[in-house]
Amino acid sequence: MSVASKTRGVIEQITDNQPQKWRWYHGIAFYIIVQALTFGLAGLTSKVRGNKSNNLREAVFGDVSYFKMLKQSVITPPSWVFGPAWTLNNISTIYGNLRVLNMPKGTPGRDPFLALQAASWLNFAIFNAAYFSLRSPINAFFLTVNMFFLTIASVLVAVFKLKDTKVALSLATLTLWLTIASTAATFQVLWNSDDLYKVGPFAKPNPMLARDAR
Repeated sequence: MSVASKTRGVIEQITDNQPQKWRWYHGIAFYIIVQALTFGLAGLTSKVRGNKSNNLREAVFGDVSYFKMLKQSVITPPSWVFGPAWTLNNISTIYGNLRVLNMPKGTPGRDPFLALQAASWLNFAIFNAAYFSLRSPINAFFLTVNMFFLTIASVLVAVFKLKDTKVALSLATLTLWLTIASTAATFQVLWNSDDLYKVGPFAKPNPMLARDAR
């Protein structure tokens, strides 16, 4: 074997063992791309559907007035909480994703975890369009519950396959948020009509559980 070949082999080995192939700035770039896809798809869907929004912000970021118009349960967070909460959830989740990406290929649980997270991020990207742009509490319910189970599955893989506490904890705030959101989405889908599917409401709001829409 030539010296050049040996040198190349050593360099490749060092590169393969580099623990920080994926850095924080990759996470920021990914976050920006996902946000652009999320809001771009929501805006496009709203335009195709012919929704009449008061301004561009509502068309792209979601019609808050539509959210407030729906009958909600008392556990539903106010609309202003969603932005800060999802920023925290996404930053924490991306940290865990980068940690797993930097694990050596072949690490038990690495591929299943990344596959579950890919599905979860896709779920996240289409949520605004499916919920706000299509005005569908049913879509919101199924996407919220689906993301909840994807997150629970990811935590289980992190604990029992990856055996990485930091990765599991990176999904802690998201798990808590989706637990509340899934419950709130259940009441929302039961108590409201769905503009997309032209069905509902399926039950009358319980005065003890309902919050007055304002």
